[in-house]
Amino acid sequence: MVVRAAPSPTTTRYPQSVRRLAASVALALADRWLRLLSIAFVVGQLFDALTTHVALASGRFQEANPLFAGALQSSEVPALLVKVGLAMTVLVLALTKLSNPRRTVVMVVLALISLEAPATNALRMLGVM
Repeated sequence: MVVRAAPSPTTTRYPQSVRRLAASVALALADRWLRLLSIAFVVGQLFDALTTHVALASGRFQEANPLFAGALQSSEVPALLVKVGLAMTVLVLALTKLSNPRRTVVMVVLALISLEAPATNALRMLGVM
């Protein structure tokens, strides 16, 4: 029978840099407003990807962003996954690298922009815009 010592806090499964990053994100998300703004940002990004997919699949619309249009035409799902992945990277950077007053302002702007895009997509698909 082999007996092993219980892992100490310094010998965990993840590198210390990952644990430090996770702790920074958790600390930022302890603030109720930052948590709400982060959720709004993530929901907005997911709905933007969904409404973009639906609009492009209808054949009535084209991607307006010239930098992103080529990627969407060649392979839509991977391009949308990269877009959402980049958005999550921006979220983590905003939560961990900015000081508190600046972080809140940036998160408000990110959440508003993130929610505006799918709302605009939906209004265009409905023919309102």
